[in-house]
Amino acid sequence: MRIPAYLNRENLVKYEKGIRDMNLKNIIYITILAILALLAVLLLAWFARKRKGRRKVCRMGPQQKVQTLNELAEPFGFFYDPREGVFTSHVDAWQKKFGYEALFDRMAAGANMVIDAWPVYFDYEGRTWLIEFWKGQYGINTGGEVGIYHADTLIPPHLYKSAHFDAVAEEEMPWIRCRLTRGPKELYTLEKYHWWLTGFCTGMFSRPCELEMTAAVRFREPEMAHAFYKALERSGRPREKYHMYQNEVHVKMDFAEKPAFLRRIHRCVVQGCNRFYCWLFGVATRPFTDTADRMLFLYYQVPFAFRRMLGRKRRRCPRRRRGRRGHGMP
Repeated sequence: MRIPAYLNRENLVKYEKGIRDMNLKNIIYITILAILALLAVLLLAWFARKRKGRRKVCRMGPQQKVQTLNELAEPFGFFYDPREGVFTSHVDAWQKKFGYEALFDRMAAGANMVIDAWPVYFDYEGRTWLIEFWKGQYGINTGGEVGIYHADTLIPPHLYKSAHFDAVAEEEMPWIRCRLTRGPKELYTLEKYHWWLTGFCTGMFSRPCELEMTAAVRFREPEMAHAFYKALERSGRPREKYHMYQNEVHVKMDFAEKPAFLRRIHRCVVQGCNRFYCWLFGVATRPFTDTADRMLFLYYQVPFAFRRMLGRKRRRCPRRRRGRRGHGMP
């Protein structure tokens, strides 16, 4: 008796293989459909959340917006100034306890901060003081800073870059006025008795060379103002960048750093990321244009992104090494 051709072993193997291939294709199709369905659900949820967040922001009054924003920003050491439309630091911000080290500036690019710095060291009343000016791009924020610090004792110049400096006490804080401009546009003007006066314009991208900071520091004693002015003369900057009137010293920072080649490449890469983040922030917070509205809208949509943005302004603080404070091993 002959076995039909369609029942031979070769055809059976082909049949089984076809069944396996068909099952695999079905699994792939089902997986793709499941993924598309999940994406559709997530997209609908996103639009629903966005619509709800937009309504919530629109229903809030101006004072309520500022109050809510300040409650959210306070744990990060900042508050929102509605007059200037910027975030600025509290006098009692938690960052105060960490003071300053030159290492912070060297680590800046690693925290997406591409900034120019002008540190000025001077001796007064048995201690070495530091007043430093910064301007540039802080993640998705264009901003500037003025910080006042001092060591516990006199520090020789060759140890400036490794020494630790403490933030000045409340009774030592000078009056500071800081104005940041980008071309013909003024971004903000802030003035206050402070140890670390800052201003950050959220969602704005700038190159440090585009920014100009003018600052005035009013000291409590004329002798201290004179010591600071002498340090400015020793800094090597042109004379037209600073001047003194009584116990008030004015500084103009309109120059940009010229880093080494590899560091310049690193800064360019970081700036490329910062530009993308600024664009992404603008897309995510449409149709709002006001900073308070955009930040609250972002918080209601993506809370972790809101916290991440404010966290960018934190100074990265290296672990302290054991040793004598004021001499590079705080």
